[in-house]
This record gives sequence, structure tokens and C-alpha cells, in this order.
Amino acid sequence: MANERQNHTKFIRVVVRILATVCCYYTYTYSILIPPIFEYSDAFAPSNLSILGLSTAKAKAKANGIIDTDIEQDCDVLLPAAEPPKAWMIPEGIKFGRLDRLKLLKQHQTTARKAFNVNQKNDGDNNDENDDDNVKIATKAIGLNFADIFTVLGLYSAANIARQQQKQKRDNNNNDKGNSNDSSFIPGLEFSGTIITDPTGTYQRYDRVCGFTRFGAYADIVSVPPTYLLPLPDHWSYAQGAGFIVQALTAWHGLVEIGRMPLLTSTENTNNTNDRPFIVIVHSAAGGVGLWASEIAARRGAIVLGIIGDKNKEQFFYNRIKHISSDSTVMIRGKERDFRYRLAQKLKEMHSSTTATTTANVTHTPPPLRACDDDDDALLDLLEMSKRGYGADIVMESLGGEYFRSSFDSLNDGGAIVTFGSSSYSTPGRGGFNIIRLIYRYVTRPKIDPGDPVSRNIRLSGFNLIFLTERTIQLRKELNECISCLSGRNVNAPVTEDINSNIDEDMTLDLVSPPLIGDTFDFRNEAVDAMEKLKGGKTAGKVVLINNSNNVGSI
Repeated sequence: MANERQNHTKFIRVVVRILATVCCYYTYTYSILIPPIFEYSDAFAPSNLSILGLSTAKAKAKANGIIDTDIEQDCDVLLPAAEPPKAWMIPEGIKFGRLDRLKLLKQHQTTARKAFNVNQKNDGDNNDENDDDNVKIATKAIGLNFADIFTVLGLYSAANIARQQQKQKRDNNNNDKGNSNDSSFIPGLEFSGTIITDPTGTYQRYDRVCGFTRFGAYADIVSVPPTYLLPLPDHWSYAQGAGFIVQALTAWHGLVEIGRMPLLTSTENTNNTNDRPFIVIVHSAAGGVGLWASEIAARRGAIVLGIIGDKNKEQFFYNRIKHISSDSTVMIRGKERDFRYRLAQKLKEMHSSTTATTTANVTHTPPPLRACDDDDDALLDLLEMSKRGYGADIVMESLGGEYFRSSFDSLNDGGAIVTFGSSSYSTPGRGGFNIIRLIYRYVTRPKIDPGDPVSRNIRLSGFNLIFLTERTIQLRKELNECISCLSGRNVNAPVTEDINSNIDEDMTLDLVSPPLIGDTFDFRNEAVDAMEKLKGGKTAGKVVLINNSNNVGSI
């Protein structure tokens, strides 16, 4: 019995020693074993830093993706995050084609950098920015554009080129040319947020900025050269900051650089010598680009005819434009089948009502419109009006179809139509395009006889701003001039070879009225919903994703 008790006691002691050894081992290795399983552990909370030691906690956090290595370089203390930076992207191996293919995934350290650097070429215009000189921004708001929708649906050539170049770069770096999968792709062109790091010293940490990027804005972290950033005024919200650069620059480039709209308010102007109003037609005039284009045209002395989708958007236009140009007005877009007849009637009204106030009491009698029993008569009347100088002088067009054709027919001698989109090809919903509708729209698209612009002395132009991003000096000059106009100064900005010069003096938004913000959506949960709303064409002003929960780079 004594031997049995002795053996039993020895067994218990052995078991206790084993358990104690195991407990000690797991206690010692707790902070090593847990983090690989979970993205965030209480062991890395600030209250435990004194136990683990700051340097040890930093090393373990970086190893497990809790701290972005690039961000941490500029940090004096540990910056814990509830989750790693994320971005809405088309995942690797997934084709463009539907809005619901966008997924919110972890943003790798390289994705913040590579988005801007795709499709860069050295054309001698200071576009060879070093990757190490890029500014990192924690986004607080992301502005939506119709280009984002066309990107995700695979109909935006610039995005297709960029994604192909990303794939080639990945294959070259990994020496894996056998991988046929497309690389992941983050859409988005404009954003606002706070500075994380700026190696160039142009901005300080936590400065509020708004900016533009060549794709990649649908993310917690964006990395761009300082050239494409602007200080955000204190009285502007982050949402308003995300609605300026891309859309205002698009409006300016199309209207002034391409459309060659004169500065009619200048005493040196000699463009309107026939004593008639200078009329600018702006399609989708209650949208982001449309409102900026309408304001720029009005501030430069034109009378604006804003084409809007429905009467509910009328007040958005008037609130922005009427105090600048009292003669400017709107027209409901309506159906394509009678659009050109209604456009002719509206132009007749505008030329009649603005004669006394605009042309120094010189009375004009617009040509009578014949009764229109069919589309051919309506087209003939519109052409007759424009040939006599009672049409429009510039058209900013983004719809396509009959809206484009009628706008083209409305141009006066010397006029210009500038097209920067074809949103009428779109269909509501988060899926892809209706292929039957797409084919029909393509087959019935307007055909322009090359002889028409010659015989009528008019211009037809188109552009895509994304292909101009290498022209740093040109866009910098245009942005200066655009801000000057919207600030009420209407002076030409000097051309400078130093792309970072006069950033505080010439690039301030303090005197610019903030953009109209329409619908806002939560970045984490509603990005696809926001794109679906914009795709449906029922929005007014700027549609913005709000990213208030982004705590990357904050202490």
C-alpha cells in the first residue's frame, strides 16, 4: 500500500510539473502565438505597451500587418488600428463587367503607390515623379465620377490599359509570365483627407488636403505626387473637398482649353461683335461637372442653358448660377424623340428675351419656327436658326445619342461642341450593361459627315482627362486659371516651370464657393450602392463616399 501511495504521489508531481511547464511556456509565448491568428490583439493595446516594450510591440505589429511599414517610418509612437487599411477593388483574376464585383479587401502597402504610377510616360513635361517623393494621405472622403462606373464595367479604355500595365509590371517583378490572371484594380479619381507623410516637405503631417489620382482613390491610403494636391480650406468639409479637382478641371479643360470660350467680361474682348448673346449649353447641368461648367461659363460672361434631368434639379442650378447670370435658364431634358424641337423653341425664347439686356437695345427678330409634324422639320428649323446665328456658341455634352446630334445642329458659325462622355449608354442597376440596349445605342449612334464642320465652320472635340495627367505643367496652369475664375478674379495664371511654386498664393480655394454635395454614402459599407445611385442618373450635385472611420495615420 505504501508503495502504491508513493507511486501515486510521484505521478501527481510529474503531472503538476508538466502542466506548470506548459503554462509557463504559453505565458511567455502568448503575444507571439495569438497575433498570427487574429488581426488585432489586446497585447498590442496602448495599455500593454509598458509590459511588452514599445520596440517589441512595434516589431510584432508590423510583422502582422497592423502597422503599414511606410506609414510607421514617420511615427514616433505606435499607431494601433482596429483593422488594416482597406480598399474597394476588383480582385485579382476577376474581370471588369459588373458593379457588384467590387470587393472591400485589405490594401497592401504597394497598392497605394502603384495606382498613380501606371501608364506614366516620359514626355518631357515633368512627369517623372519618384515613387519615394509621393505624399501619403489617409482619405476621409472619396468623390464618385461616371468614369468610375465605366471603369468597373470595363468600358473605360484608360482603366483597361492601366490594368494591363499593372499585370505586366507584376509579371516582370515576379518573373511569372505564365500567370494569366488580371491584377487587382482600385478605381477612383478624387479624394480628400489628411497627410500621413510628405517626403517633399510641401505639406505637414495632419494637413487637410484634396487631391486627384490616376485611379486608386477608393482606398484608406492614397499615394500621389504633391502636384495633384490642394490645401483644403477650413470652411470646406472633406466631402466638399472630394468634389472639386477632377470635376472642376474637367469643366475648365473642356470649356476653355478645348471649347476656346472667350473671356467676355474683358474690355479687350472682340468675340461677340454681332450684338447677340453668347449662349453655352451644358448637359447634365445639375451634376458635378455640369454645375462647375455652368459657373465657369457664367463667370466668363456667357448665358447658360442648363439641360437637367427633371424639375427637382432646377433649384440646384438656379441657386448656383442665377446670382452670377440672371439670364441663364434651364430646360428639362425629356425624351430624345422631341428633344431637338424643344431645344429650338428654348433657344428662340432665350434670344428673344435677352436681346434688350444683352445687345444694347438692338432688336433682333429670331426666324419663325415652322410647325413641326416630324423630326425632319424640327431638325431643319434648328439648323436654320443656327445658320442665322440664333443657336448656341459652345456645348458641353456628355450624353450621346440624339442629345448629341441636336446639340451639334444647334451650333452657330464658329461654335464648338465638346464631348466628354456617353452616359446615355448606361442602364440602372448594379449589374453590367444591357447588351441589347448597348447594341441598339451603338447602331443608332449619330453619324457626322466630315464635311459638316467645314461647311458650317464649327468644331467637334472630345477629351479624356485621365490621358492628360502626364502634362503636369499644363494641368497646373489650367487649375490655377480655373481657381482664379471661380474666385471671381478671371485672370490668366502665369506659366511656370516649377510645378511646386506659389502653391499657397495661387492655388487657394478660400474664395471659391464649395461644391454642391448631393448624396453621401458610407465608404465601408455602401460603395456599390453609391455607384448604383450615380449610374441610375437620379442624383444632383456630387456623390461622395464618407470615410470617417478611417483611423490610419491618426494617434
